[in-house]
Amino acid sequence: MALAKERPLPALPSVEDKAYKTRRFGRAVKCHYSFMHENLMDMNHQFLHRRQMGQMRARSLGRRRGEDWVEVDYTFARTEGKQPVGEALVFGATKKNGDQDDKDVMTIRTTYPHQTLKIRSGDGTLVMDLWIVYVPLDAAQRTNRTFGLLSIRRPGIPFALDLAWPLLIWFTERIFKEDRWIVEREQEAHDKQGADWNHEVFPVINDLRDLLRNCGGRTVIPIRVVTDTA
Repeated sequence: MALAKERPLPALPSVEDKAYKTRRFGRAVKCHYSFMHENLMDMNHQFLHRRQMGQMRARSLGRRRGEDWVEVDYTFARTEGKQPVGEALVFGATKKNGDQDDKDVMTIRTTYPHQTLKIRSGDGTLVMDLWIVYVPLDAAQRTNRTFGLLSIRRPGIPFALDLAWPLLIWFTERIFKEDRWIVEREQEAHDKQGADWNHEVFPVINDLRDLLRNCGGRTVIPIRVVTDTA
């Protein structure tokens, strides 16, 4: 993953803010780093997490793009199932399906080479702040190491988040496990085909792919060269 020039690390105020509790994590994932960028930015895959979160409908509010960044806003509505406890710790409890429509706004941004995901409540309060980066581990770039910082705003009840922290970690680990499974299957499919045969129609992802190509200095997915030795 070549960088055209050095860029300073972004300020992460929520990590130093005592109003938030922060978790650091890292995992090896068997896929090219671009699959990780796409997975986080495209929230239309929420059906994958239906066992953990119920049926969720994502609605894109709009996208923006700069020289070295792309971002998109989403809102969500639960159309079926109950709100999981881990989600309630972040957003607060909802009374019935659809109550969160147009209240909480999620903004996902790729500023090459890292990503951020921020969730703000209806009054503009930042309730969740995620910073994440993917570092290739091999020359073929078929494996990456994910490094992340996840900050959650503490609720008004003292020590409530500290007591519930193990449950929140369990919830986020389940979500990440499902994401890791799907991106590794996408990498396997790409390698079997020898190229990307999908016709991407979501404008956000097409913008993201252009960004990764331009900033990465190479094709998003390295082209596999097959040599006929027969």
